Amino acid sequence: MDEKDIEIFRSLIQTGNITKSSEKLYTTQSSLTKRIQKMEEELGCQLFIRTKRGVLPTPAAEKILPDFNHIQETLDRIRNYTQSAEGTIAGSLHLGVSVNYARYRLPAVLKHYMEKYPAVDVDVRTDQSTNLYRKLSNNELNIAIVRGEFRWDEGAYLLSEEPVCLVVSRENAHTPLNELPSIQRHSDPAFEESARLWRVEQHIEKSHSSLHINDISTCLAMVKSGIGWAILPEICLDGFDGVRTPLVLQDGTRITRKTYVLYKHDYYELPQVKLFIDEIRKDAEQHFSPMP
Repeated sequence: MDEKDIEIFRSLIQTGNITKSSEKLYTTQSSLTKRIQKMEEELGCQLFIRTKRGVLPTPAAEKILPDFNHIQETLDRIRNYTQSAEGTIAGSLHLGVSVNYARYRLPAVLKHYMEKYPAVDVDVRTDQSTNLYRKLSNNELNIAIVRGEFRWDEGAYLLSEEPVCLVVSRENAHTPLNELPSIQRHSDPAFEESARLWRVEQHIEKSHSSLHINDISTCLAMVKSGIGWAILPEICLDGFDGVRTPLVLQDGTRITRKTYVLYKHDYYELPQVKLFIDEIRKDAEQHFSPMP
């Protein structure tokens, strides 16, 4: 059993799917399956249960996962230290990024970082912030860029704070909101509660014709087409030619959306991690100013 086997094992735990893991690791499904079978023979136990929907880890696999994670982290750390001693910024960077930030802000920062440090193996995973927070806590990520507030006792830096806005098309600018369908999207509980409180204060009734959309781009496209109105963070409104109104509660509290970079202090000691955090902080300082 070698490092490649550990990588395959961890990937299957994450994806639950042989096809997805083989594509991610640039290997064939048959080769991946053979290596798992060989691991099971060496360890003397079944690691995965094959089902029609994918693979499920057995209790034995779940029990050894933390040890495999620790082995992989140790190997990565050894490589990172030896490469740094040679004066090369290399190693791996496991980065988790919220979907909206990845779509609207990350590409320029990542491009600049990869041009400066081409030897770093960058692994980017996009997901909902709550899932990224959990993965960071479980040492599956070096860095997590999350939207919203999370209790975190280690490294944290506020990248930006933006207004949350009511958005409608120009054709619907003067139409009472109760006469239009609301276009809603799933978000974290704190965001949804703030939006709910604002609707209550504005006496906006729950519409029977409301639409529930998962993708923020689809939600915005429906607003642009004049279907209805939505509550969206400003990060996704570049180029929007409709009407946007920042939300303010009756007590004067502005509803905003914050973006943080979170990391563990141990990982910050790795040069490639520290340099990426420095890069993203520099970008934030250049493009975002604190809200008054």
